[in-house]
Amino acid sequence: MSKKRLSKGEKLERGASWVIGVILLAIILVVVIFFVRQKLYGPVFKYKDYQVTKVMPKGTSAVIYSLRAPIRIYASTKTYHINLYNDPRKLQDIEVENTTREVLLDPKPKHVYLTFDPELPNQGYIGLATTEIARILGYNGVFQLPVSGAVTKKVAGLENKTVTCNDSDENNLVIEFRYANETKIFVDEHYWRCVIVQGTNKDELLRAADKTILTLLGI
Repeated sequence: MSKKRLSKGEKLERGASWVIGVILLAIILVVVIFFVRQKLYGPVFKYKDYQVTKVMPKGTSAVIYSLRAPIRIYASTKTYHINLYNDPRKLQDIEVENTTREVLLDPKPKHVYLTFDPELPNQGYIGLATTEIARILGYNGVFQLPVSGAVTKKVAGLENKTVTCNDSDENNLVIEFRYANETKIFVDEHYWRCVIVQGTNKDELLRAADKTILTLLGI
């Protein structure tokens, strides 16, 4: 039995259907790739001429903003990947006292103490905030400084870890984390080498920590 010969119109229709199918398949693949990329790596955008990638680690619901930037610190310039918990574009509303970066960096401190009231709630978030900044300031970070955790009140087992703004001086930088009625970063009015990082709640404290990192890096 001979095959039915297709008319020119039928050939064009079938060819068009095949092309449309390929296009649809390509669109589906692009969409799938886009969403997979969004899920794993997220979009890339610019913040003050720096490239930022929104990262969503597989198997978690966490979102991290990874910023790649050449940073000049103490006469040396290197490119670093800086991770933030918040979109840097949404941190611009946080007030930072003008002299904060100078106090943090000049003169170069011999030791940095990250301290907080041990009776504050949401200790886990305070831990995240202090760890963020320690990662930038510490030996394995950008500034490669000796960093220690501390508390502002004496508690059992931490008697030798009590540090307040009163302990700050030219060689010892103190960064104190607080909850308050306003999210901001400022220098204590009585102690010039003590910087206060405060937030209205646990999430705002993390925002303030991220803003402190950007301030340290001059971004």
